[in-house]
Amino acid sequence: MTEEQYDAIIIGTGFSGIYQLIQLRRLGLKCKAVETGSDLGGTWYWNRYPGARVDSDIPSYELSFPELWKGWSWTQKFPNWQELQSYFAYVDDKMDLRKDCRFDTTVKSANWDDQLHVWHVTGEGKDSIYKASARYLVSCTGFASKPYTPGYKGLNTFKGLATHTARWPVACETAGKRIGVVGTGASGVQVIQSLGPHAKHLTVFQRAPNTALPMRPYAINKQIQDHYRPVYEQLFEKLTNTFSGLAYDLIYRPMMKDTPEQRQAVFEELWDLGGFHFWLANYLDIFKDQACNDEAYAFWRKKVCERIKDPVKRELLAPEVQAYPIGCKNPSLEENFYEICDQDNIEIIDVKAMPILEVTSTGVKTSGKEIDLDILVFATGWDSHIGSILDIDIRGLGGETIKDHWRAKDGVKTYLGVTVDNFPNFFFLYGPQAPTALCNGPSCAEVQGAWVIKTIDWLRQRGITKFNPSTQAAQAYKDHIEELSRATLLPKVASFWMGANVPGKRVEAYNYSAGLKMYKEELAEEAEHGYPGFLRDALRQTVVA
Repeated sequence: MTEEQYDAIIIGTGFSGIYQLIQLRRLGLKCKAVETGSDLGGTWYWNRYPGARVDSDIPSYELSFPELWKGWSWTQKFPNWQELQSYFAYVDDKMDLRKDCRFDTTVKSANWDDQLHVWHVTGEGKDSIYKASARYLVSCTGFASKPYTPGYKGLNTFKGLATHTARWPVACETAGKRIGVVGTGASGVQVIQSLGPHAKHLTVFQRAPNTALPMRPYAINKQIQDHYRPVYEQLFEKLTNTFSGLAYDLIYRPMMKDTPEQRQAVFEELWDLGGFHFWLANYLDIFKDQACNDEAYAFWRKKVCERIKDPVKRELLAPEVQAYPIGCKNPSLEENFYEICDQDNIEIIDVKAMPILEVTSTGVKTSGKEIDLDILVFATGWDSHIGSILDIDIRGLGGETIKDHWRAKDGVKTYLGVTVDNFPNFFFLYGPQAPTALCNGPSCAEVQGAWVIKTIDWLRQRGITKFNPSTQAAQAYKDHIEELSRATLLPKVASFWMGANVPGKRVEAYNYSAGLKMYKEELAEEAEHGYPGFLRDALRQTVVA
């Protein structure tokens, strides 16, 4: 079998992969983007469950290339999955991407060749094996691309439809059905509020309440967007200089220096604005100080309790004693979630008090009752940050696998959240130890992506063919990540941010928790100082830093 040869191979064609493909081609590199799905979009190729829509408002959630945003208009402040798929089709049409993509192919292995300084990549398609090699390997698989489904006893015996939200079937009749939804994260909230009004009966299996925030969506039109387009360039620049990669930022003054009345006024304003304002435009102290966090939770609970009539459901969905610090576990955006949950045809089961014992042929058996179901939905999230990378048999220096490298006693270790020691010329985006889950996706993808492009250009100009972070630099960066995390309330929460949602996964800090702006500055410092954290070589000569 002939091995195709490229300068760079990109894994995945979501925002990160598309950005890499466009920019690497502009450097004059021969590239191939390999994608498991049948089209562009990454997560948004797969996300098609009822109610699926993005939780970053436009124009934050799009690529910043002027030749794209100048000709594209959204119809909703928070686009749904159908509109996002239309957007990716538009991007393809404008940038002619498909000619350098290979769809319906899953990368299964990547092996570093220390003689030739290239990666040998093998992929599997529906009816074929794909082989290629490249100087640079860029993983753009994203942090939320490997669905996690709990391994319940008897799951394979269920005679109804069982599906994860991330793999929703194209045709699925839900009206008048008995539906069970396991999980109340982002997809759980959206699918519950979408299916609840039409289900015969809907059972919500809740492990922990979601501190969901009001989305406040509305329709927009081209005229409105044309009015704001003159400031789009400044807006996109601002996105990379805020904590979250959104158009608003945290309040950095001490929360308790404001009077109680001032604090309540801030909360009210952010609540009325909707979206993630109450989370990511609030006081920074909420992330760090429990007393400040308690006050924010009390405000949130008061607002939510006003919308729930049933006292039992009220305590389950918005307990008097908070289950975890608000904002330290991903808060979802909702439209009418609490009103839907208050309906008579909705039942909420606290699986901590009444755990699921097994899935039967007709439904779910808990420790307290059996529930008959036609459809069982797993809104249980992903093996995030590292799951999709570990699914690939990636072997670096000495044949060491990345799975062994990251499952050693000291856990996941990267350098700058984009490279891994012992794996030369390997870059990854929107993965572990970057702002990732605390950041707007396209903003993070472009900050990291721009650094990767700049770095590859720097290497090529100097004839460097092997570029590998030192083990010392990687360990120091891991220590830095842990220190940043310990300065917040995040480690107090069993969240997917900390890896606590997947049994057996190491619980540790998977995110850079100081914000996108500071992260961008750390990346820039590394490049400005000539990449002191990296070892570098050329095929025929050693290049001195």
